[in-house]
Amino acid sequence: MLRLPLFHRARSARLPSVGPLLALALWSLAIGAGFRGLVEYELRAGAPAVAPDRWPAQAGLTFDASRRNLVMFAHPQCPCSRASVAELAAIMTRCAAQLHVTVCFFDPDEKPEAWTRSDLWRAAEAIPGVTPVVDRDARIAARFGSATSGQVFLFDRDGQRLFAGGITGARGHEGDNRGRQLVIALAQGEVCTGTTPVFGCALQQTPAGGGARP
Repeated sequence: MLRLPLFHRARSARLPSVGPLLALALWSLAIGAGFRGLVEYELRAGAPAVAPDRWPAQAGLTFDASRRNLVMFAHPQCPCSRASVAELAAIMTRCAAQLHVTVCFFDPDEKPEAWTRSDLWRAAEAIPGVTPVVDRDARIAARFGSATSGQVFLFDRDGQRLFAGGITGARGHEGDNRGRQLVIALAQGEVCTGTTPVFGCALQQTPAGGGARP
């Protein structure tokens, strides 16, 4: 039987195993790539609205000439829009007296009522001063030029558009952001106009994993 010299065997015993180190390196790269992809997704804005300068003549919504009118469009199964509804609640704690607010929920013909009246609908409905409405086949959204869930419009008492954009800083992120600040300032008459990107799912597409929740 061939015997290795003692010094060679001792040196071999001290060499690290390449397999675990390679696996660790690959795992680190995968984690880094996944994190980067998540950040890029969160910061990827949706399609901006082709916003009308004035309240549409046949909007299909109630217009309150005594206050500023805020309209949000939402997909009832969009997970990103939970943050938009939360930001709307934060806005209403400061501006409820100045705003008439409607949230229009996309409602395709082929979906059951429970799909549209989701937990997101109930969250919007629970905000004092906010009225959720059904937007059958996104017809109202089309009149306002809205394409992304979470899109917000603000109009003055004369129907002139003051704001078009989103009220979150990224997809699914709650917290102070430029959109929320602009809407509050506009509602209180502090600035003239403003726009921001909208972070949300396409209004007329079911998000990945979307479906009615119990």
